Amino acid sequence: MKRLNLISILIFSSVLMLSLASCENKKKTESKDADSQKEVSTEKGERKIIFENDYAQVISIKLDVGEFISPPGGKGKDRVIYSLSDYTLDRDKGDGEMESKTWKENEVHFHEAGNHYVKNTGNTTAEWLVFVKKTDDLPECSENKLDNDVHSITPDFSQKLFENDDFKVTKVILTEGKSIPMHSGINRIIYSLNDYQISYESDKEETVEKTFQKDDIHWHEACKHAMQNIGNSEAKFLVVSFKKK
Repeated sequence: MKRLNLISILIFSSVLMLSLASCENKKKTESKDADSQKEVSTEKGERKIIFENDYAQVISIKLDVGEFISPPGGKGKDRVIYSLSDYTLDRDKGDGEMESKTWKENEVHFHEAGNHYVKNTGNTTAEWLVFVKKTDDLPECSENKLDNDVHSITPDFSQKLFENDDFKVTKVILTEGKSIPMHSGINRIIYSLNDYQISYESDKEETVEKTFQKDDIHWHEACKHAMQNIGNSEAKFLVVSFKKK
């Protein structure tokens, strides 16, 4: 009888150990699956086309911490990037090698045609705008030149953020009641950085009052124009000029 009881105890102990081992393996599998699901959830960033015409495209990108986006189809086009926040990214350089880059809000940089993978490796949400030049076949600018643009005639109200053979990016901060006299503008995109109201006149239209909201975006072909801030706040906007080659 004692021998039988001993055998029963041994069998029960073995079954219990196997059961515990099975539970532990199940927990590990569930944990692994949860980690896998968590990793999958970080694969998606937010990419939105917020403006497009025959000449340009503007894309808004937002990546939370740990999120990444793969490049869209195609080879991409020449473009400038405007940072809306401070962030750090890992990106491939096109040859399979990765590099880390840190950008500050209001910084601008240029990418030649091509695509690359990017991942937010910092501890802040990464937000930026991509201004894409779809073609060099832009509308004629006639006598309108960048040497008579908004930054050239009113450096007190504007800041040149970037310039190369394809783009010029200018940030304008026009205080209440102040004016910018008649000046030239080539083909360009205007992106509103806040809400504001201006009086606007050009050689293509009579004087009109215009109200813009933050994140509004619109296109202008080359023209001469002037404006006055008639609102009760600063007028802050980007002028992204597209150069014709």
